[in-house]
Amino acid sequence: MTSLKRELGLAAVVAVVMGDMLGSGIFFTPGELARVATAPWQVYFIWALCGAIVLCGALTLGELATLFPRAGSTYHVMTEAYGPLTGFVKVWMEAWVSAPGSIAGVAIVFGEFVVQFTGGRGGSAPSWGLVAIAVFAAINLAGVRWGGRAQVVLTSVKIGGILALVLGSFFLADAVAPTPPETTPEAAGFMALLRFVGLGVAAVFFTYDGWTDVSHVAGEVSAPERNLPLGLATGVGSITVLYLIVNHAFLRVMPLERMREEGATVATALAAATFGSGASTIVSALIMISIAGALGGLVMTAPRIVFAAAEKYRAGNPLIEKMAFVSPRTGAPAGAILFSAALAAIAIIFFQTFDRLVAFILVPLQLMNVLTVAAIFRLRSRAAADPNAYSTPGYPFVPLVFVIVMSLLMLNAFVYNPVDTLYGLLLTAVGIPVYRILAKNETRLRS
Repeated sequence: MTSLKRELGLAAVVAVVMGDMLGSGIFFTPGELARVATAPWQVYFIWALCGAIVLCGALTLGELATLFPRAGSTYHVMTEAYGPLTGFVKVWMEAWVSAPGSIAGVAIVFGEFVVQFTGGRGGSAPSWGLVAIAVFAAINLAGVRWGGRAQVVLTSVKIGGILALVLGSFFLADAVAPTPPETTPEAAGFMALLRFVGLGVAAVFFTYDGWTDVSHVAGEVSAPERNLPLGLATGVGSITVLYLIVNHAFLRVMPLERMREEGATVATALAAATFGSGASTIVSALIMISIAGALGGLVMTAPRIVFAAAEKYRAGNPLIEKMAFVSPRTGAPAGAILFSAALAAIAIIFFQTFDRLVAFILVPLQLMNVLTVAAIFRLRSRAAADPNAYSTPGYPFVPLVFVIVMSLLMLNAFVYNPVDTLYGLLLTAVGIPVYRILAKNETRLRS
């Protein structure tokens, strides 16, 4: 049987983490956050707070992934911590809910910007999304090295473009007077701050999604005991710093009230103030590159956890056998890549819009992230047995912060969108009877 190749170094790991996290959110979320903020310091506080929460999860995942440096690492983490049923439901959710929904959602957004960039010539947003999925699937079928190279290039280009926009604003755009904090009774007091934190975190947190995806390619990372935790911490930390710098550029050129007015077009306003009124094309191109980088990272990482489960349950199942196929020429999990790309294409055709896809996957995805990070409390003894192994700094408080905050966010999402949340949870729960059938078949084959 052909094995996966360990060809992803530290640079590729960092690029995958940053590439999957850095999508289009940073271009319009600052304007959304400005609508609930009453002072500039609150903007910096929320972005830093969300980065710190994600870093807590990433530092913990670094330890867990080094315990199981295999394809679909989080599948093995869940299986060892909670049993094979939970591990299978995790991979079922990833395969049928999270992965196709995430890939399709990002692809549709990419298509929308292509349509806007081309003036509506050449096809619809869903059709461009389908083309983008096909292109990235083809790149990853050529081997993990090509997928890693594509991520390094795309991540470098989009970070370079964002920094050019930000640094250009420092030299070419005039600074405005700082926005004085609001002093109304509604803006003062502990309860007002607590309400703002809840609204602010809910608005910003999705721009930090994607940090767990690199664990799916843990089986193809060289020196995983070093590169996985270091790559996760470096990637999340770098994204947090980048987000703070971008928000500083916005606040330097536009007062808080102007950011509220601009809303989702705040990045275009910054470009116009820096490079002139015709700079919207530059911003559109930059956003497309950012989204392409996020899409490439998803198409690269999502199939690996499908491959991990397919390897285990392949015996006696012709369809699953095909999903576990590894190309002997490229070493890529070709079956899982084609399966994930096909489901994402079906999701685009069926759902058609980004909002429907996000509402569908949010709670199931974050539930599995919480369970994955919480697995450290069951598996810590394994890492402790090796004095040279990486261990989560600040344990047990670091993983506990992530688990508590994310649990509160999931509760909030369920309260405000119960119907779409239930759809995602019900499809995830279908994995339970499917597991029973596959486990029974596995037992029969062994006897």
